[in-house]
Amino acid sequence: MSKRKHSAYTIDFKLQILSEAEEKKLTKTEICKKHSIPNSTLSTILKDTEKLQKARDDSKFRPATKETKLCSHERLEDAVFAWFRQAMAMNVPLSGLVVIGKAAEIVQLMNFKCYPYPPLGGEVQTEENKTNKKAKQSTMNK
Repeated sequence: MSKRKHSAYTIDFKLQILSEAEEKKLTKTEICKKHSIPNSTLSTILKDTEKLQKARDDSKFRPATKETKLCSHERLEDAVFAWFRQAMAMNVPLSGLVVIGKAAEIVQLMNFKCYPYPPLGGEVQTEENKTNKKAKQSTMNK
């Protein structure tokens, strides 16, 4: 038996479901059938009522947004995004590793005590790291 596909719903959709639930014209089961969502999803939406209403009132989220998570280090995110916009304006080719490396540099400049999140795929790939890995591999093969 295959698993049900995971679906992320927009804030707008969740608020629509909330308004239907608050009107109490339909039962919870009828709301689930109408929108083709599981009962547990409806329960989660109802549990997060306050969070969803705050997201609606907050100007940081558009109605089409699916997640309401914010970065835990907003200063870092703003600095990386400012650098990203400058790099894009200068047509600099960027990859995920380049952005992560720049984020690590900015973390050091801003004197964060620890890196706020682990880099994708482990450590940041620098030329020094690549050289060290090649040296280790060549000594292991001997």
